[in-house]
Amino acid sequence: DLKSCGDINECTLNISGCSQNCTNTNGSYNCSCYYGYQLAADKMSCTDLNECTLNTSGCSQNCTNTIGSYNCSCYSGYQLAADLKSCGDLNECTLNTSGCSQNCTNTIGSYNCSCYSGYQLAADLKSCGDINECTLNISGCSQNCTNTNGSYNCSCYYGYQLAADKMSCTDLNECTL
Repeated sequence: DLKSCGDINECTLNISGCSQNCTNTNGSYNCSCYYGYQLAADKMSCTDLNECTLNTSGCSQNCTNTIGSYNCSCYSGYQLAADLKSCGDLNECTLNTSGCSQNCTNTIGSYNCSCYSGYQLAADLKSCGDINECTLNISGCSQNCTNTNGSYNCSCYYGYQLAADKMSCTDLNECTL
């Protein structure tokens, strides 16, 4: 019948010009965009929505915009939580990723290496080297000092014996022996 009019569905006929979504209305249509996109000024095409610069991502530390989405990441020393947005401390000590040769102490976002008694931290701040208590004159030995790995031993000249404090030497009376 040539006397009545019917709606033309521009969406199913692919004549709307919508770049992503098309919704037919009576006598017209509306364009819309997928999540992560926004309708451009021409009301037909869609452009990427930068969730990072708009601060809508919810990322607690780093945000990287991607086409239609975004990715959250964390600073060094932190790891991404299960929600893929927040970051928590990464315990390098329990994960054995610190490289500390002796002691490791976790801190928020980092860690510190330290050494056992008798050792000192090297320039790399990870490995430990022996402290030579004898050459540094910090042993307390009254006569002889022999450096050992991580420690030292005191000894006495001939005719003397090591005292109970393991550092002093007392005269040994060879006549009474």
